[in-house]
Amino acid sequence: MQNAIASDGSRGSIVIFDEGESFSQVEAVVHELRFMPIDGFGVEALDEEPFQPHLVILNGDVTGAKQKWQAIGGHLPTIKITNDKSFDARLQAAREGIAGIVHAPVSSDELTSWVRHFSTLEHARKAHVLIVDDDFVTQEVSAQALRQADMTVTVVDSAQQAFSFLQANSVDAVLLDLQMPDVDGVELARIIRQDQENLSLPIIFLSSERDPSRQLQARRFGGDDFILKPVAPSRLCQIVEMRLQRAGALKSLIERDSLTGLLNHGRFHAHLEHEIERSRRTRAKISVALIDLDHFKSVNDTYGHQVGDRVIRSLATLLTNALRKTDLIGRLGGEEFGAVLLDTDAEAAAQVIDRIRETFEKTDFEVDDVAFNVSFSAGISDFSKGMSATDLVKLADAALYEAKARGRRRTVTDMMNKPPVCLKATA
Repeated sequence: MQNAIASDGSRGSIVIFDEGESFSQVEAVVHELRFMPIDGFGVEALDEEPFQPHLVILNGDVTGAKQKWQAIGGHLPTIKITNDKSFDARLQAAREGIAGIVHAPVSSDELTSWVRHFSTLEHARKAHVLIVDDDFVTQEVSAQALRQADMTVTVVDSAQQAFSFLQANSVDAVLLDLQMPDVDGVELARIIRQDQENLSLPIIFLSSERDPSRQLQARRFGGDDFILKPVAPSRLCQIVEMRLQRAGALKSLIERDSLTGLLNHGRFHAHLEHEIERSRRTRAKISVALIDLDHFKSVNDTYGHQVGDRVIRSLATLLTNALRKTDLIGRLGGEEFGAVLLDTDAEAAAQVIDRIRETFEKTDFEVDDVAFNVSFSAGISDFSKGMSATDLVKLADAALYEAKARGRRRTVTDMMNKPPVCLKATA
């Protein structure tokens, strides 16, 4: 069985308890997402090298699959494939610890979404929590507890400081005192919610307020949860982690392209504008890459749209694995992708994107035992003083057009006041 190895050299594995045509379909999805598929029936243990997988796909309708899974893989997050849509079947799956259900016959898109969901949880960056509280003791206890839970924490003691910080930075949750001088917690929560991008931001009140009507007011005007002081550090962490997980799932549905899991067109440009603002303040370098699959219409016409979707998902996964977690990646429509490389000038960005291009060209796609390859073209631009996000995208688009005009299969860099640089296609 061929290993699926990410371009950065890392390799993850997924165990499959299935057989026949269904196994082949599941295996194909796992390969496209650049994981190593493991036939669960062929191994006796999974906790030792070289396996140590982080996910299991179980076909509950295959004889012996459930028993084998319980013996060696029941402790791992598991996606179950089943024909049974009844409540009793769902209840049984819940009692068995099944994390996700895919109905047979398997939908590649549905299975891909689940695998990507668990992969994202596995490799998620540290959550960033903003604590707003004028009580020094509460600040210190809460911050220490969350940091020990591997979260990044910023502490401020006034609404004005919180507002200024949120204008310049992104956070994943706000832990907010209700009773503060000048501007209370409810007022600050309403201010935070005035920005559309903060509508799904978890706001958790941590307060000694015992008045039920006041607590209800806090929830009505922006709070997602209300925790009474004092609270055990372990319980605080559990509540914050649960809110982060639910907010992350909701945010993904709102911001992400359903086929690839990448940022959708609107959110990609919104995030780019945010990074442009940061670059103006800090003078940090920033580059934009626009990527377009070559002759993609012929792929759809020759092999069908399902195969075309496989190609799109494969490139999305390669970009996600090869770029840094701090970089932004989006599907801008059809076969076009965008990437924002932070703290990177155009020349360095072009080198990174071109290495990805060369790797992608070597990826084999198989249909009825016939293998084919797909290439892409890319245009790169970088930020200069006075430019807007629209200017940056237009320059990258012009460079992409130049790459197409020069014969495709190449990366072209278009820098202000500098001649275009073309990284030619591999021979």
